[in-house]
Formats: sequence, C-alpha cells, structure tokens
Amino acid sequence: MQLPSIIKSIYRPERSPLLKHSDKLSSHESLTQSTLLTSSNTSLKGTLLTSSNTSLKSSRECLDVHKVNRNRATSLKIHPGHKGGGVSPFSPKGCGVPPLSPVADPLAVSPRTKRRWNSLRRSKKKSPMATQKNLPIKPSMFGATLEDVMALQKESHPDNHLPWVLSLLAEKVVFFGGYSTEGIFRVPGDIDKVSALKTSLDNGEFLQEFPTTDAPVCASLLKEWLRELYDPVITNDLYQKCLENCEHAKFCESILKELPAINRLVVAFVIRFLQGFLEEETVRKTKMTADNLAMIFAPNLLRCPSTDLQVAMDNSKWEMTFVRTLINTLDTSYMEGVV
Repeated sequence: MQLPSIIKSIYRPERSPLLKHSDKLSSHESLTQSTLLTSSNTSLKGTLLTSSNTSLKSSRECLDVHKVNRNRATSLKIHPGHKGGGVSPFSPKGCGVPPLSPVADPLAVSPRTKRRWNSLRRSKKKSPMATQKNLPIKPSMFGATLEDVMALQKESHPDNHLPWVLSLLAEKVVFFGGYSTEGIFRVPGDIDKVSALKTSLDNGEFLQEFPTTDAPVCASLLKEWLRELYDPVITNDLYQKCLENCEHAKFCESILKELPAINRLVVAFVIRFLQGFLEEETVRKTKMTADNLAMIFAPNLLRCPSTDLQVAMDNSKWEMTFVRTLINTLDTSYMEGVV
C-alpha cells in the first residue's frame, strides 16, 4: 500500500528531488549570467571610456596646434626658414595637421599695388566718376516754372512767345485726328507711349521723326505738362478771385489780365485750343462738350492751395465753372498765329 505515498511525493514539489535539483541548476545559471553581464558591462564601459579619453586628448592636441598655427600665420608675414613639406615644428606626431605653409599677411599689399596707389595720390587729376559735378544733368521741360521753360528754349526757339512743347503737342493732337477721336482728353493714352514721348521731347529726339501718331498720347502728355508745372498757370494769389467770380465773363477776363505775361499767354492759348473742339461736327464725333473739357482741364490750370481734401473737392465744381466760362466767352482771336 505504498502507492499513495509515492504519488503524494510526486505531487509535492517541495519534497521532490528532481525539482530540487532543477532549482539548483536554475539558480546556478542565473548567477553565471549575472556574473557574465556584469563583467561585460564593466569591460564595455572601460573600453568606451578609454576610447573617449583618447579621442578627446587627440582633439585637444589638434586644436592647440591649429591655434598656434593661426597665431603664427597672422603675426608673421612668412614663417622664417620654413619652405614647406616635412613636419611642422608645431605639429605633434600623428596629429594629422599639415605643415605650416608660407602665409602672407592678409593686410599686406604688394609693392606694385603700393606704387600704383602712391602715384594716384600724387596725381592732381581726379577720375571723371569721382564727383557728381561731371555727370551730365540736362534740365527738363517738365516740372519747371514757365520762366525756366522759356529760358531753356531761348537758344533753340528764340522767336517763340510760348513754350514750344505746349504748341507742338497741341498741333500734333489736331494733326493726328484729335477732332474726330471719341473721348479725346478724357480717354488717356497708353502710359508707356506717353512716357517714351516725354523722354523723346526732353532729349530732342523728335526732330527727324515724331515718336508717335496717336492723338490721345499727345493729349495726355499735354495735360501732364500743364499739371507738372512747378507753379500753376493761374497763380495761387488769384485762385480765390477765380472761384468767387467764376460765372461772370467780364470778371473772369479781367482776372486774366492780372496774371504775368507768360501765364496770360499760356491760358489764352489753351482756351483757344479747346474752343476748336466746340464745333458741332467735332462734338458729335468726340462726345466732348464744353462741360467735359472744363472738367478735365480745370485741375491742370488751377491748383487748390489747401491741403484739406474736403475743401479741394468742394472747390472743384467752382474751378470747373471758371474754366467753362472762359471756354464759352473768352475772346482769343488775338492769339491766332502766336506760337
């Protein structure tokens, strides 16, 4: 009846010899693995630390050598007695730093350059580009005063009583079909063509061939010339009088007589030029009435002295009324043939 006790011993692991032996083996293996792991870690740490220290030491040596070489290169023009090649006296063996080559002072100048500079200093002649006084600056017919414009054309157009650019542009507007162009003065010309024509007139390049055959381009530049005058054609001291008497023809005519002579001639020429567009057939083609012309040319003849935008907007209708009165009533017959 020993069977139950054998079975009982088999199913009691704490009393089983086989399990006890297995536990001893497991414990021994664990201890061995732990010992090997600890040894491996210690060895790896030592290897890495040694390698790191060696690399750091080598890097520091190389850095020190570079510093020495750099200081020598900047303090000496040429390293004395060193012809290149071999091992630099500043380079430790195995550092990998190339030998110190002859380095010139970066601030040093070659003798040839020094002689050239000295000759330029001794020379009394200056380069044409040394100053801006020698640069060709040609006065423009645009943006000047009427007096300056007349002075500029004194040699080229001595017999003209009016600025030649004004009479020329007015003539070209009519010649290129301005009387039959719908929206003339209202529809602007091509901006690139206007700019090219402006440059051409300033440079005198139109003498052989006029740069454009487009009436709106000439009309736009004519307005621009009036608008860009340094002082308005109708002077600021008469501005308020013009607005106060804008509906009275006699007063408007008397105000013009107070203008300087050249201003009076310019105003009369422009008004006579605009009166040519009031023919019934012309108005039918251009769709430009006296009101339209006055609205466009008022800002070019009058210039509000106030910087307040609201004041300028309020005055614009009176400016237009003044110019419309001149277009409808001013006698400009005495301007016939005047250029």
